[in-house]
Amino acid sequence: MSESRSRSGPAPVRRLNPRWLVLAGAVLLVLAFPTLAHGDYRLYLGTQVAIYLLVAMGLNLLSGYAGQPSLCHGALLAVGAYVTAIAMTDHGWSFWPAAAAGMALTAAAGALIALPAFRVSAWYFALITLAFADVVGGMLVEWGGLTHSFAGVVGIPMPELSGHALSPAELFWLVAALDIACFLMIANLIRGRFGRGFAALRDNEAAARASGISMIGLKMFAFVVSAAITGLAGAFYAVQKTVITPDDFTPDTSIFFLVVVVLGGSGRLWGPLIGTLAFFVVPELLTSLQSWRLLIYGVVLLALMLFAPHGLEGAFRAGWRRLVRSGGTTRPAAVTEAVRPTLDDDDQAAGMAVSIAGLVKRFGGVTALDHVTLRIEAGSVHAIVGPNGSGKTTLLNMICGFFRPDEGAIRLDQTDIVGRATARIARLGVGRTFQTPKLLADLSATANVMLGAYAAERASTVEVALWAPRAAREHALLAAKARYFLGFVGLGDRVGEPAGELPHSQQRLAEIARALMGRPRLLLLDEPAAGLSLSEIDRLGALIRSIAGLGVTVVIVEHHLDLVADICRHVTVLDRGRVLAEGTPDSVFRDPAVVSAYMGVRPVAEAQVPA
Repeated sequence: MSESRSRSGPAPVRRLNPRWLVLAGAVLLVLAFPTLAHGDYRLYLGTQVAIYLLVAMGLNLLSGYAGQPSLCHGALLAVGAYVTAIAMTDHGWSFWPAAAAGMALTAAAGALIALPAFRVSAWYFALITLAFADVVGGMLVEWGGLTHSFAGVVGIPMPELSGHALSPAELFWLVAALDIACFLMIANLIRGRFGRGFAALRDNEAAARASGISMIGLKMFAFVVSAAITGLAGAFYAVQKTVITPDDFTPDTSIFFLVVVVLGGSGRLWGPLIGTLAFFVVPELLTSLQSWRLLIYGVVLLALMLFAPHGLEGAFRAGWRRLVRSGGTTRPAAVTEAVRPTLDDDDQAAGMAVSIAGLVKRFGGVTALDHVTLRIEAGSVHAIVGPNGSGKTTLLNMICGFFRPDEGAIRLDQTDIVGRATARIARLGVGRTFQTPKLLADLSATANVMLGAYAAERASTVEVALWAPRAAREHALLAAKARYFLGFVGLGDRVGEPAGELPHSQQRLAEIARALMGRPRLLLLDEPAAGLSLSEIDRLGALIRSIAGLGVTVVIVEHHLDLVADICRHVTVLDRGRVLAEGTPDSVFRDPAVVSAYMGVRPVAEAQVPA
């Protein structure tokens, strides 16, 4: 046995993940803090930091990751606190059912607030959340019979376990343990499909919809989870303070939490902790400047946006990357040839036929599509060509569901898709790319490609939050598949690079890989050769033929007619929103009407020949 080991070399040394070291250090600090605090006041402040951290993590999930700015988390904290306090003092509930009720009602308030987010832009929505905070503040005063108005809710008891009232140190340990659990839950959500979905929701909704993500469902999920975490923080806020009044929940409380998140790093995992620790002392420092708090918060936010737009954590990471690169680290060389791994049987697809009849789309007084009728055969490579402004991209957007037709019908195989949401159409097996690549610049190429499989992931939300074995296995399989498709399109050595750092031509290829990740039966390519060199166009043509070899129906909108003639069996020419000609590339490109439309002159056969 020893001889066998010597032949195979020494056993590999396992390195401990630094994240586990950090977590172990955090646990030890939490356990030791009541002893290190040396006084009830410091312990009180430590517990308040832990409670504020819960609110900041919930707000960061919503505003930082999901891109839905909120100025009402102080009001949501009030809902959780008041529901818990009133249930315990006025109705004799124990802490645990009262806290559960506070979480539930706060989550319901979050769902109610989310409704306007489906109709208005992000910053208009921020104003709505600020108005909600103001309304809640007024209700705490006006509904005196329920909230006790300015007298406040007094004598809120400490939580009990088996008849034992928690001591201040035990309350700190409990809240800190919830902080760690919430941190791990959010970390798991972010590294799973929800993190990719939130990034698409925040940075590029078109990419999210094309990947089959339900925008309404994902926004609602972010609001409800964020509000529930804040409601839980409110429950502990009430029992720690023992007395709560409307003055504890003014609008600048919500702005304070926003400052905390922005300071630490919006959309950064450690941002809420850094921001809370760095900025917790501000309320104490500004006690004598109560009327100036909003102005000071505004100045701080402005300074952060100018000098540290990604917060303290982002500034630290940027500095670390510069340090590593100055130490001689180089980026991988650019891809020069496409890598085409052996295809598996499950990569084969049953192509989808497209039938369009009498399609009309108007934008105000402009008719973009005028009674367009055409059929695309399953498994074919079909080109849509025409001069600029002829309606080519509009036609693709109609097939995808980005626009709803004014008249006409669109069928995918036998399914009528008119009126269906974009995400539902994508889940039928429709993938697409865009004229300008719509990648998530801060995510790696692999993560961008994994976004294409969002609708196919099967691990439940609870399994992802707990990183259960099924969620971990599914994530590993999808990451391997994403690398497989990156290799298929020729980006095998770019898998770990941020998509925003890829050259333009490689971003187009990464977008094709993302579309393939969703296992499309119909792939729509919108000017994929734009901006490519001649050699890159040749490799693109070979790639499209490989995709067609999988059985996928490919519809390509393109201006490079040589590429169209090389890869397509059928061409449809649009001009001013109407079908001008259709047929094989050879017959269509010799059509006098097509030549006239492209060149802007009458064909030579009809022109007057000079003497």
